[in-house]
Amino acid sequence: MELSNLKILIADDHTLFAEGLTYLLKEELPIESIEAVYNGKSAIGKVLNTDYDIIIMDVNMPFLNGIEACTEIKRFRTKTKVVFVSMKADMLTVAQALKAGADAYILKGNDHNDFKTAFKQIYNNEIFLSEQIKHYFQSDSPNQIRKSSIDCIDYSNKLISVREKEIIKLVCDGLTSDKIAEVLSISARTVDTHRNNILNKLKLNNIAALVRFALENKLVD
Repeated sequence: MELSNLKILIADDHTLFAEGLTYLLKEELPIESIEAVYNGKSAIGKVLNTDYDIIIMDVNMPFLNGIEACTEIKRFRTKTKVVFVSMKADMLTVAQALKAGADAYILKGNDHNDFKTAFKQIYNNEIFLSEQIKHYFQSDSPNQIRKSSIDCIDYSNKLISVREKEIIKLVCDGLTSDKIAEVLSISARTVDTHRNNILNKLKLNNIAALVRFALENKLVD
């Protein structure tokens, strides 16, 4: 589908960012109209009265956050594309956005070319994720690049097994491989194998990074 005469709504509580993005998009894309609101509740109000082509929104906003707003918007504007632009780069938030119906997730601070690429992909019914977060939803195989949100969600749901989640929790509790083996009634070698598999799946370099990831993604209390 060709990009032309786009009607765009920006929902972001940072006024300067919204104004800057408005200027940038007008320079880069064939836009018919572009408006801005500053919270999720106002975004829903706008969408009730206007059939936008693309909604660009942040995750964290007052009154109603972006993920909640996206869920509501997709209920009655199924063809409208929703693009998240956020500082939040953790797997849980990105997966929640996709489950809410997001068509793209761009990290704030990335090059403006991300927007042009994202818009082209979402109009080909492909998901767009910024380079820094793609690895959450891709295996090491070049044939396993996921282009739809359904594929990404399914992959994220199955990425970490129940046993691996148990081991992550015990690692975060400070237990050694020997202690974890004792708690789970398995061998220490099996624990080490699970731990290495977890690091490889999540593209993490060490246990400290794993603990940080687990806390950020609410895998542990």
